[in-house]
Amino acid sequence: MRYLIDILAQKNEEISLFELAELCKCSKQAILEQIIDLEEQGFIIEKSAVGFKLIPQLGRLDDVYLSHMLAPQKFIIKPVIHSTNQYLLEHIHQLEVGTICLAEYQTAGRGRRGRQWLSAFAGQIIMSMYWTIERTRNLEGLSLVIGVAIADTLRQLGAIGVKLKWPNDVLLNNKKLAGILIEIANSSNELHNLIIGLGINLSLSKQKNLIDQPWAELVEVLPNVDRNQLVVMLVKNLNFYLNHFKDKGIDEQLKQRWLELDAYFGEDVCIISENHHTIGIEQGIDERGYIKIITPEGPQYFNGGEVSLRKI
Repeated sequence: MRYLIDILAQKNEEISLFELAELCKCSKQAILEQIIDLEEQGFIIEKSAVGFKLIPQLGRLDDVYLSHMLAPQKFIIKPVIHSTNQYLLEHIHQLEVGTICLAEYQTAGRGRRGRQWLSAFAGQIIMSMYWTIERTRNLEGLSLVIGVAIADTLRQLGAIGVKLKWPNDVLLNNKKLAGILIEIANSSNELHNLIIGLGINLSLSKQKNLIDQPWAELVEVLPNVDRNQLVVMLVKNLNFYLNHFKDKGIDEQLKQRWLELDAYFGEDVCIISENHHTIGIEQGIDERGYIKIITPEGPQYFNGGEVSLRKI
């Protein structure tokens, strides 16, 4: 089925049942069965007497526009990919710092703690960036900085209801709109070599039936969102905040911006670890990116790699 998706995505035009069967080296009946499966997964496939055409959920990524607006930053667009993070990890020794990989659809997207990240064809921002930071810089809290960059971008576009949930969820009306996954690559260049992956739900179609948690789509508040414009603004904000973090870490300016976007500041929350639950009042973050919780025993701080946060 992955090969069929590849063909439909690459062609960007109607293709006959006969040609699909020839290219996939299978029967016409097998193609028809795969088409049905894809439609059940949320793909929009237009059928006619001529053949089949894959219809994007929203407008496709425009490499000409992005090349002009993002120059000289390098980027790669893949119609279909296993994972943008994995692609950059596999090609990291050939990349310039700041290289971006974008995809219309990914078959093996990963979320935090190994969860699957579902995607609709051209219905999300699916993006990863290669970045380096000196090893003297503590990376704790970096995902919070990426969250601020995403939230600022969406709010600049008019989605003023966007907030952040510690450590790395972007919320719209208290439902998950975007997620972040940062991976560290092995390298001998004496730097932290980072792959910063993010996914933003724009319009999910039938994919929404496969998601096992409250979710949000950007089209709820921005029905005419332009994916290409969003990418340009997002990349510029990522560059700004990553350079800020590289130079200053989580300073007072970043802590204050996080506080302004914090969905649960001042709320009763529960911090869940493997063997323990801690209940208290959420009070923002410190310079490490740790969450501060006021409990009856006094303030406690938690690292995002250790725990999850839930509102009571």
